[in-house]
Amino acid sequence: MQSRGKLYVVGIGPGDPELLTLKAKRVLEESEFILGHKTYVERIRYMVKGKIIESKMGEEVERVKKAVQLAKSHTVSLVSGGDPSIYGMASLVAEYVYSLGLDIDFEVIPGVTALCSASPLLGCAVSGDHAVVSLSDLLTPWEIIERRLRSALKGDFVVVIYNPSSRRRVDKLVKAMEIVLEIRGNVPIGVVKNATRSGEEVFITYPEDIMKDPSKIDMHTILFVSNSETMILNGKMITPRGYSRKYRW
Repeated sequence: MQSRGKLYVVGIGPGDPELLTLKAKRVLEESEFILGHKTYVERIRYMVKGKIIESKMGEEVERVKKAVQLAKSHTVSLVSGGDPSIYGMASLVAEYVYSLGLDIDFEVIPGVTALCSASPLLGCAVSGDHAVVSLSDLLTPWEIIERRLRSALKGDFVVVIYNPSSRRRVDKLVKAMEIVLEIRGNVPIGVVKNATRSGEEVFITYPEDIMKDPSKIDMHTILFVSNSETMILNGKMITPRGYSRKYRW
């Protein structure tokens, strides 16, 4: 009789090995199979002993099916960059398992998302209420993305933009900056590329500058659109929580 296995959906964080959680590290080391996009698998290859199964972008459904099948009798880790629940693999696994009523034991291991690792690099771009929007229209129609972006900007949230651009979506980035200009004006935008990884870049720019040269922004970049309270102090982007309104220094 085969032993019952388990599927872990593991968030491996933004890239720095020291930002991998203790539980994620333990699970990865104990797994018999490790599945994931080749970019993410490469980051944890050095620590795993199980068999690695790589796949490419666009093969997410097949990856989940394979992981679920293996997890019927093996310990399996399906890796996801950042946190699995934020533009990651957790929702696909849950949808697949629960919609089909599959008898599979799976657990999501949270990870440090790009937002949490990038914000401190700017200073403290996010400190309280914020909204997160992805500009990728691979799974979400652009009309919905634009509506969400407009609503977040009108709500005076710090707006964090994931997947801002790619070679085929530069026009969407430019359109998003036009919307920022329309609703908020030429406000500071924090830019973090390759957070905690090789090639890390951190700088503050403005919508008009991004529109002039969008080539500086790619899929490995995260943007922080300042709100009405965000300040630039000593070259750092700070969004106060309101302590200075209530207390004296």
